[in-house]
Amino acid sequence: MEPGSVFLVLCALIIAGVAGGWLAVHLNLPAILGELAAGALLALTFSSGIPFWQEHQDILEVLGQVGLCALLFSVGLEIRMRDIVSVGPASARVAFLGVITPFLLGYGVSMLFGQTPLVALFVGASLTATSVGITAEVLSELEIIGSTGSKIILNAAVLDDVIGLFILTVISSIAFGEKISVSNIAMLTGMVVAFFLVVLIAVRPVISRLMSFIEHTYGDNGTAMTSFAYLMFISFGAAAIGLDVIVGAFIAGLSLSESRVRHHISASFMPFISVFASLFFVLIGTRMDLSLLNPLVAENQPVLALSIALLAVAVAGKLMSGLAIVRDRENRLFVGVGMIPRGEVGLICGNIGLMCGVLPGEIFSSLLLVVMFTSFIGPLFLRFIVPRRLSYYPRIPTDSKGEQE
Repeated sequence: MEPGSVFLVLCALIIAGVAGGWLAVHLNLPAILGELAAGALLALTFSSGIPFWQEHQDILEVLGQVGLCALLFSVGLEIRMRDIVSVGPASARVAFLGVITPFLLGYGVSMLFGQTPLVALFVGASLTATSVGITAEVLSELEIIGSTGSKIILNAAVLDDVIGLFILTVISSIAFGEKISVSNIAMLTGMVVAFFLVVLIAVRPVISRLMSFIEHTYGDNGTAMTSFAYLMFISFGAAAIGLDVIVGAFIAGLSLSESRVRHHISASFMPFISVFASLFFVLIGTRMDLSLLNPLVAENQPVLALSIALLAVAVAGKLMSGLAIVRDRENRLFVGVGMIPRGEVGLICGNIGLMCGVLPGEIFSSLLLVVMFTSFIGPLFLRFIVPRRLSYYPRIPTDSKGEQE
């Protein structure tokens, strides 16, 4: 293997991501859709395999995972603890209903289509999490991200990501043959709670002071390097107790969300995220088999039928989460629609099922189609609903100094 060839491979994949993202943005769609589509088109073009990067697959996967951790870290930086507290009860209800409903519906539909219970568990888990990034981008564009409904959506999306990742951890353990019992689940729950408390209560003030000291004595470069090292360490800590590394990444960002230098940290991460998180989504797209979309092929018809059924329950399950807004009928539809887009956690769950040999390739392609279509439907519905209710959803500037400080 020629070491320098990995740079050519990175160049090719990043250019594909740029092209796909550029087209999506100019169609008024989230860039992630274009990146996934670019990867899928590459896979379709090289239907017998993509020979010029297979030998670099391991290093590409690592770079993609690091980029994804940076993305979740950045999301955590934007969530304030006081915002979580202010809409906590409503967000918790929305998150719980938004997890359990699509999970059960996805499991049931998969079983009706003749899948094994383990495959059905992976499918249900893949439908639980909402894409924080996509929803936040749309709410920002509509200039209502400071409204109460928007805060409920974003906080609920974060919570159901955490719950979805917990479900993923349990299901992954089953898939890899580890013994699961009530005591094991209770121990895992205790470790998760302890991990959250240690990072958010004990570590948080220490790392905030350290980052301020580094920024004052070293400058922005030192802040960027120290925050990246902190991200890697907390991600390792999450993995050490059985969680996915992106849980640690999000908690690391949340622990710095009220730091005086969080804006410097966020700015320093953006170029890195733009490149390597996009790389992750392009690589995920390459695992999608677009040839399965051809309804004229008899073998594809069951896959397409499953995709349509899963898309229906994915949308319905999140719309039902809006019912958790008990005393605010006007916000129910808004919150439910805002929870529709699926994102990183769903892709990761399906990818783990594929890599451990539990999830068949055609089922993964169905899940990826669901992720792509919900990422399209959610923003489209939001753009339709919000302008009709501008008197109810007052526009609030996203760059308000009061919100940033």
